[in-house]
Amino acid sequence: MIMQALRTRTRAIMIVVVIVFVASIFGMYITRGSRPSGPQGVEGDFPVASIGGEQVMASHIVMGVRNYAQQTGQSDLSVESIVSMRKQVLNSIAMQHMLQLEAKRQKIEVPKEEIDAAVKRIEGQFPTKEAFQQYMDNSGIKMKDLQEQIRVQLAQRMVLDASAGNVEVTDEEALEFYEETKDLFFRQPEGYSVMFARFKTREEAEAVKKALDDGKNWDEAMEGYKESAIDYTLSGEPAFVTLRDLEEGLLKPIADTPIGKVSEPIAVADNDFALVIKLEKKEETIATFDEANAEIRNMIAQQKRHGVQNEYLEGLLQQANIKILAPEFFEVPPQEEVEGETGGETEAQQEEEASE
Repeated sequence: MIMQALRTRTRAIMIVVVIVFVASIFGMYITRGSRPSGPQGVEGDFPVASIGGEQVMASHIVMGVRNYAQQTGQSDLSVESIVSMRKQVLNSIAMQHMLQLEAKRQKIEVPKEEIDAAVKRIEGQFPTKEAFQQYMDNSGIKMKDLQEQIRVQLAQRMVLDASAGNVEVTDEEALEFYEETKDLFFRQPEGYSVMFARFKTREEAEAVKKALDDGKNWDEAMEGYKESAIDYTLSGEPAFVTLRDLEEGLLKPIADTPIGKVSEPIAVADNDFALVIKLEKKEETIATFDEANAEIRNMIAQQKRHGVQNEYLEGLLQQANIKILAPEFFEVPPQEEVEGETGGETEAQQEEEASE
């Protein structure tokens, strides 16, 4: 729905960046006896574990914990939480390492078109190509390195997708799922079908609004803006927005816009402006089993695939040959030791400082 797209834009950008840069490839975290090329200024860096005989440095575990905490919006972490995250980061590195080995073993080749498309999607999250390039330059990231990281990530994803194989969903499973979840998943509340478009500048949004106000149809008004638009509905394929969404939050300013009239541009976020046209009022409905059957089967199949993939990852983790070189790094220290060594400073604060 449109509100989901509007609300999750920033988070979606972060997820893309996380997949490419934070989840990262094994080589970013592993060093063969030399200082890693990751966070600078981490004094006294030392190996805390090894995976397949190769060292994982403390600085990179700290970096992973910090990134994970930022992604999940966590703050004021307890010592117990930090230690738990350290273990999760180490396991994540190990699983990615094993997936990379499997991709090589299976001789998986990622089509160049898919890599180029992924780069384009990332570039499209920035206001301009220049802003994207400036980010790359400021971060010290070369295009060939970005493409290589994407290639590795896509290859790992292909391994994981292949591990699930084919799954089957029975009629009984589909019907049971429908009865248990129809109020949650298949109830459409009262609302409106809408056309919408989101632009990087207010000027573009206002130009399309003027074209619509002047009598042009949707396709005519969007002509020349489809490439630059962040997102938009296709002609004849409206989205749905609930009445509640129109009465609260970001869409509240257009609640009184008459049906068939284009709204004023709405500032969704920085460099993100939306136009909305309410097409038709929709009453609350619940989809029948037959109507929802295809979606139900897809949801169940996805759950089954995830289950198989989780088991596959667990199997890879058991084969990863993880050895802990610094047990104390993955254990909660005695309270008196924490207070005595830090002078009252929490381990969460140390973790933050170490990664800066």
